Amino acid sequence: MTADVSIPDAARLLPELTQALHRFFHALDRRDYDAMLALFADDCRWLRQGRWLEGKPAVRAALEARAADVETRHVLTNAHVSAQDGTSTEVEAYMTAYRHPAAAQPDGAPPRIAGPLRFNLTTTVFRRDPGQGWRIAEQRMVTAFDFASASAE
Repeated sequence: MTADVSIPDAARLLPELTQALHRFFHALDRRDYDAMLALFADDCRWLRQGRWLEGKPAVRAALEARAADVETRHVLTNAHVSAQDGTSTEVEAYMTAYRHPAAAQPDGAPPRIAGPLRFNLTTTVFRRDPGQGWRIAEQRMVTAFDFASASAE
């Protein structure tokens, strides 16, 4: 994949691909794994928490193993098209994760947390699959900053 991205191509592709990433993280936060997996290509690869997951069954198994007693929220920023070729487009973005216990808060107050859990560089390779549009072929989530109060998910 070439890093030479023309500005018109990037400007045309970025809204659609960024929207897909926002849907991805929103589904992850809601634990809507069917919606999330629909965004992946069948032969996807996902580098999550230092481990490669290969294919949708491996991704689903990792997601279903997530702790049920915590809630996580992901915030995506600074997305840009970083590379593209004839069949794929790569988007880099920053992702900040926040976590709190899943217990209900008194009086519906928002949870009080110490700060972010993690700050990742997220690199997502989208591939246009015939009849399905853009799908996530590969995603790499690599910790750029690890916070002192962070704990593994």
